Amino acid sequence: MAALAVALSGCGLIGQPQNKSAELSEWFTVTSPVFRDGGDLPARYACATYSGSAALGKTPPLRWSAGGVRTAQSYAIVVDDPDAAGGTNVHWVVAGIDQAQHELVEGGRLGTMVEARNTAKKVGYTPPCPPKGERHRYRFTVYALDTRVPFANGATLKDALGDIAKHTVGRGRITGNFGDK
Repeated sequence: MAALAVALSGCGLIGQPQNKSAELSEWFTVTSPVFRDGGDLPARYACATYSGSAALGKTPPLRWSAGGVRTAQSYAIVVDDPDAAGGTNVHWVVAGIDQAQHELVEGGRLGTMVEARNTAKKVGYTPPCPPKGERHRYRFTVYALDTRVPFANGATLKDALGDIAKHTVGRGRITGNFGDK
């Protein structure tokens, strides 16, 4: 768990980034057409446990504007839940998104993307699914990277987050809330 905390802090998920070029001056805007920052994440993007929600478990659409990050060669996205029992739970780690791409459509998978293992040790996206009676924050952080693909498909969470931290030149985030109120 301590190694995961170090990797998460390197990516800026918790604490300060290790790469000085990724300080706050390099933050950019991330938005979604289906929820606003700090607002409610629609139930269709959650797990099927929430009955009656028409949950599809797909990734929500995201858009980012990293025009000021001129050294970006590609983008990575990390989705995490900082309110999970036992510490931050990473739901998705993906990289290899082309520098010209500034949008991910609902359930989007791009041919150039590689995915690492998440906290559940699975490759791919695990939708939000807080325990009944709890409300959690889900952070969708987009990283501008100075390399094309920093890790191989199926990489461990620790390795992938460490590689993203080493190559981050900018980042942006949107947070959605989900669960019982």
